[in-house]
Amino acid sequence: MVSFRFHLVSLTAIFVALALGIGIGAGVVDRKTVDFLEGRLKTVENRATRTNAENDQLRADTARWQRFGDQGAAAFVRGKLDVPVVVVGVQGIDRKPVDALRQLFVASGARLQGTVWFTSKLKLGNPDDVRSLQGILGAPTTRPDALRRAMAQRLADGWLPGGPPTVLPALRDAGFVDFEAPSGEPVDLAAMPPAGARTVVVSGATPEVPNADVAAPFVTALVARAPNTVLAAEGGHDATADKPAQRAVFLRPLLSDSGTGNSLSTIDNLEDIRGRIAAVLAVAALGEGKTGHYGVGRGAERLVPEVGG
Repeated sequence: MVSFRFHLVSLTAIFVALALGIGIGAGVVDRKTVDFLEGRLKTVENRATRTNAENDQLRADTARWQRFGDQGAAAFVRGKLDVPVVVVGVQGIDRKPVDALRQLFVASGARLQGTVWFTSKLKLGNPDDVRSLQGILGAPTTRPDALRRAMAQRLADGWLPGGPPTVLPALRDAGFVDFEAPSGEPVDLAAMPPAGARTVVVSGATPEVPNADVAAPFVTALVARAPNTVLAAEGGHDATADKPAQRAVFLRPLLSDSGTGNSLSTIDNLEDIRGRIAAVLAVAALGEGKTGHYGVGRGAERLVPEVGG
């Protein structure tokens, strides 16, 4: 007769064997899994190392091309322009690309007439400013957005020779615009701009006065009166290592307007030396009756325009 003690010993032996088998099997499986994961990790590390090396090389190449463009830009555009150029900007945008563009215009042979800046006073944040602009325009409305659009329209009306008297001097005297003369010497704003001038309007994503109320209606009205004389430009905004720059925030409504979009040129990468060179060439192309949309964002047709000569 088999004793209970024998059964107990047998059962214990079975459980011990099972435990040993499970332990040994688990050890083998875990080792294989660890080896597999370590291999995969090593592969990923190698790829990351190669990618970092390639990125470093690309950054170095980009920096060299940037220096090449900065150092050679004046030579690229020399002699491309021999016309008056007026720059119009909106306060609140990055001025560095605008300053660099103006220098490039001078290097190209353009006769820079000065820069008109729409100021933050056009926010019309107090009743005195509203009354002042209303008086300059002779407008019945007191709505700030409507007054700003009326101002842009009136300024465009008097922008060209043969139009009504310009309101530019009155706007400057009241502080709604600021004017930077190219040489620091006084300029007769009543005669601005001269006949045959090209106009470059620069804004961005976050100007101090809304694009829809000032810069955009000014461009639209100006293009309606003088097609093929206007370049609208902006740089990329808020670029980070993980997110590309926003493009054409100011330009997009102009591009979507078939009437306006076909009668002016645009640049969407003014922050880049390539965009500034393209801007000079685009102004030169306007003299040949050619318009186009240039840059690196959606809606751009080419990096640079085709210019004869």
